Amino acid sequence: MTLTTLLLLASDQPGPIDTGNGFWFVPAATEYADTHDWVYSIVLWLSVFFFILIVGAIVKFAFDYRRRSNLEAAGSGPTHNIVLETVWTVVPLLLSAGLFLIGIDTYADFKTAPANCYEVDATAQKWVWQFDHRNGASDSLVLKVPVGRPTKVTLRSNDVLHSFFIPAFRVKQDVVPGRYGSVWFTPREPGIYQGHCTEYCGTGHSKMNFYVQAIPADEFDEVIAKDARWIDDYSGDRLVWAGARLFSRCASCHSLKAGERMTGPSMWDLHANWGKKKKVEVDGKLTEVTIDENYLLESIVAPWEKIVPTYLNQMPANFGDQLGPKELDALVRFVRQLDEVVDANGEIRDEPENATN
Repeated sequence: MTLTTLLLLASDQPGPIDTGNGFWFVPAATEYADTHDWVYSIVLWLSVFFFILIVGAIVKFAFDYRRRSNLEAAGSGPTHNIVLETVWTVVPLLLSAGLFLIGIDTYADFKTAPANCYEVDATAQKWVWQFDHRNGASDSLVLKVPVGRPTKVTLRSNDVLHSFFIPAFRVKQDVVPGRYGSVWFTPREPGIYQGHCTEYCGTGHSKMNFYVQAIPADEFDEVIAKDARWIDDYSGDRLVWAGARLFSRCASCHSLKAGERMTGPSMWDLHANWGKKKKVEVDGKLTEVTIDENYLLESIVAPWEKIVPTYLNQMPANFGDQLGPKELDALVRFVRQLDEVVDANGEIRDEPENATN
């Protein structure tokens, strides 16, 4: 499935992804990003200036006072210069103090969210993000936020150390197991922005990406309300397409291509062997099970019970809590009917217009 298709599934009105052409960063998309870039520029060009000044002085003195065989050693020179010593002590002190004051003010602004924030919970786990809104809407691919209104994202990890980073917003925060963290931002314009995990967290780290969709404020409430009940639009045989949407939470660990090994087994291989026997590890012993609806359901809600040989027991154990009965049914149908919704290249086909009620 293409990114455009995924974003169309996530919202009726997606915008373009702004990767920008900035020299240092992608274009700033929040006021805080402008402040961040201003502070960065001050530190950068001050560093460049003093680097050139100091290295230039070193080169000049090395050349002027290099050893020469035809000259006698000079006598002792001045031992100190009160003016120079004052200048090179006071000026760096004032510059350092100024940079500290600018930096601490910017940091305080970054860490102090306004009182009227729109709030979202973000949970990190190998190797996917889960974004939960207060009205029950959730997504693992797109974080939807309103334009012009501060948004606070509360961060936590279910397993290892991760890091939440949105380059266009200039926000980055480590997500530490056992602790809550947060970031906040106010998008200026509608659009779609890239987000990443920027702390190595295992073999699927490079695929732990997401998108932030900034939606006009007058449309946001309606979009989020629709997201909270999206699965109600699917029923019966069409529920398989709901499973296709839900699979975005699984795609970082499971392939839809035959024989392709990732962190977890290929979904196509499960589909191709539907109804057949396979061996799994139960309490460290090999046991035969039948690949059917019950096996797949148990593998989602209790993945530690039956481990496929040569794979590690590292699938998150909380999907059973995150997914309701209808969502679980949709995922089971998706794998069982995979050939109906996935092409030969392992790409999810475009959802037909009559997939929803």
